[in-house]
Amino acid sequence: MNLRPRPAPEGVIVPDYALPDALCVPFSDFTIRETLETLAREAARHVGVILICRDPVAAQAFVARQEAPGHFGIVTGAFDTPWLRDHAPLAVRSQDGLRHIRPARFNSGRVFDAGLFGTVFPKAEQVTPVFVAGGNVVAGPEGLAVSTDAMLRENGLDSPDGLAETARLLGIRDWLILPGFDDDLSRHADCTLRFLSPSLAALCRRRDTAQAAEVSQRIVEALQGRGLEVLELDAAAGPSGFDSPLNWVQLGDVLLMPDFGDGQTARRMARLEERGFSCVPIPCGTAGLGGGLHCLTASVFAG
Repeated sequence: MNLRPRPAPEGVIVPDYALPDALCVPFSDFTIRETLETLAREAARHVGVILICRDPVAAQAFVARQEAPGHFGIVTGAFDTPWLRDHAPLAVRSQDGLRHIRPARFNSGRVFDAGLFGTVFPKAEQVTPVFVAGGNVVAGPEGLAVSTDAMLRENGLDSPDGLAETARLLGIRDWLILPGFDDDLSRHADCTLRFLSPSLAALCRRRDTAQAAEVSQRIVEALQGRGLEVLELDAAAGPSGFDSPLNWVQLGDVLLMPDFGDGQTARRMARLEERGFSCVPIPCGTAGLGGGLHCLTASVFAG
């Protein structure tokens, strides 16, 4: 299914591969603290890093140990979980400049998560009229965006038509709605495919279950039908479920890659490096939790 809103939006959603001015990283005493610290350290080599924390003293001590402490900022904010991406504002570029739209989220009892970016990103005043998870909106070139059918299910919709107002607000000109992997805990599009450039997309090519194989093929056909080249990277569910190797953080031609210890990271990196990307593996402590490095972070675009 897909939606092409009419009239078309005035702005265009900022694509997945755009280089952010800064990356927000949660900083707290979660069990994945080592993953978060490594992610923040590596990201700071390429962009600014904003540590969103509940304990600014601990964050200051971490920053003081870094090679370039001036690349870090610290913002105090309360949150329930480290999954920043789903709550973070989405950037839309128009003739009037850049605007930021906050996604409306389920009232799941995570009060701090729901209000976090209203506090730390107050200029994002507009909120989507339907429930949106930021990790389930993967934006490509010229207003193309891909979401899984979880977008419809979370809003009680049978078709994408009910997303038209949201599409215009977010600058989505062609919204492709596809099935997600049944064994993906998040069932979000950023665990299924990513856009690497205006002409190249990466896909989790799965063959380990019939449903996953069918979903992979449908995505390939949909993207190729829009003139995109698709780089297929083999993936499969592991003992803890499906952990997406595509849930990376892209900073220009640098990819911070989640390494879940499946023994395939080096092979995937080699294929991406053949396409001109520099890959940095980061041991990812989120196995079995339904997300990776992209889900943990939020991108900030200044203008």
